Amino acid sequence: MSRDDEWAPRPRTRRTALGLAGGAAAALLLPARRAAAQRVFPADGTVAFVARRQGNVVGAHRIDFARREGRFSVRSDIVLDVRGAAGLPDRYVHHAEEIWRDGWLDAVVSDTDDDGRRYRVRAEREDGIFTGTVNGAAFTVSGYIIPSSLWHRDTPNSQILFDTVDGRVKVVRGELVGREDVPVGGVRVTARHFALYGGIARDLWYDADSALVRIALIGRDGVPVVFEKQ
Repeated sequence: MSRDDEWAPRPRTRRTALGLAGGAAAALLLPARRAAAQRVFPADGTVAFVARRQGNVVGAHRIDFARREGRFSVRSDIVLDVRGAAGLPDRYVHHAEEIWRDGWLDAVVSDTDDDGRRYRVRAEREDGIFTGTVNGAAFTVSGYIIPSSLWHRDTPNSQILFDTVDGRVKVVRGELVGREDVPVGGVRVTARHFALYGGIARDLWYDADSALVRIALIGRDGVPVVFEKQ
């Protein structure tokens, strides 16, 4: 669906953040004390986006936030259908749940169908190490990580993201483009516009409270798809 890098999982392969990004990866990990701050987590509730391509509605993106029993849960659901006039398939369905505990990402479960290519990720933190599988292939990630679900306020400042679609650590770079007025629920709000480059390419807009209000990506056919918060 996107211009992210692609990866075919190999059975019995184990990968770590340090192995993927080199010895310097330790310097890329965010300090744990930043994760511990409660204000980084949105209030309980639902955020809904509508996806448009060339003015046409082509899908939806919903994020549900909830606190229960000392855990913070983030549920993401995305459905896109951007098949062109030529009838070429381009359908994307993604469901994921993140569990955060004490400011750390504690578990991820996801199921993604990207034009028939299926990814199933199951991961949890054990003894300080994030361990899991994607389509049966094992992986481990060391240190503090932010997932690729984009809602987290520190996403554009991160240098690595854990991709909840394919279970791989992606090296990224965020750049502040500027402040722009964008439509949100029928009104216009001022938001910071960031461009995210590297393993995950997106344009992201966050409002004054660091809440995600707009997402843009380039489809496989080169046409932008824009998610606007309702």
